[in-house]
Amino acid sequence: MDPMATRSIPLLTDEQLIELLKKGDRKAGDALVMRHNRLVARAVYEVVRDLAAVEDLIQEIFMKAFRKVNLYNPEQGKFTVWLTTVARHEAINHLRRMKRSRHVSLDDTAPEGGFSPIERPSQQVSKKETWGRVIDAIHKLPEPARTILIKRILESKPFDHIAKMLKQPVDTVKTIYYRNTESLRKKLGIPGI
Repeated sequence: MDPMATRSIPLLTDEQLIELLKKGDRKAGDALVMRHNRLVARAVYEVVRDLAAVEDLIQEIFMKAFRKVNLYNPEQGKFTVWLTTVARHEAINHLRRMKRSRHVSLDDTAPEGGFSPIERPSQQVSKKETWGRVIDAIHKLPEPARTILIKRILESKPFDHIAKMLKQPVDTVKTIYYRNTESLRKKLGIPGI
């Protein structure tokens, strides 16, 4: 591998990074992840509307894309379009897997005395509604808490990246994040954000 290319990885185009990735350059893959993490997160969130699933799927999507990078043809379009397509397909597959895993007989899951009124599905709040409330609450937070939670929860950015962006110490960013997520948990009555 060309040592000069490794030093200038952030300056390379997606296509140049892909060529390095095909040759086994892991730093090229890391650069693509850093460059397109938000794009993938948005594409997945548009389909699944579940922040926890988004975080889980991002890594899977990049790994799948890198395994199949030989299928990408720059003459057929931009890498970002191909990557977004891979992300959406994986998100749809995730929803299908979730739907299949939910097909369980009520007879198999019902308690002996039947369901209590609080367990009725019509009275349960869906994940989509819950995450909608969480997102609304995050957008109402004052700065810098709003930016920190958006970057960490919605965009899956690491704490050190957020700290650099905000020009704050990492420990300060973590403190603001954990205090505000705990506050939102209590305020919204949601066990995990």
